[in-house]
Amino acid sequence: MKPLLLEIHRLTNGYSRKGGKDNRAQQRKRMLAFGEFCIANGAHSMGQVGGKHVIRYYRSEPISVLSDRTREAHYYAIKQLWKLTEKKGCPPKPFSVERRGERKKWTSE
Repeated sequence: MKPLLLEIHRLTNGYSRKGGKDNRAQQRKRMLAFGEFCIANGAHSMGQVGGKHVIRYYRSEPISVLSDRTREAHYYAIKQLWKLTEKKGCPPKPFSVERRGERKKWTSE
């Protein structure tokens, strides 16, 4: 397993054991998905991961097509990962569909 994923596993092990188990397990999966994305973009540890990785993650194909609520859930998982790694500040928030200039599929012209 890659060092970055091992680091995320180690950080989230205690986190996923407390609180709402289903939600925390879901957040842990999102953190690991973000970690895999960062590995694909050249990061080897959480120290190398920054805001640009987060923005690229939001703009990537699987995430960009999700609803605002789901992207917000990914943001909260990344924000929790930021806290667990003791990074300063907060990660960038995702843009809403309207702010990105796209229209939702169900709106008529």
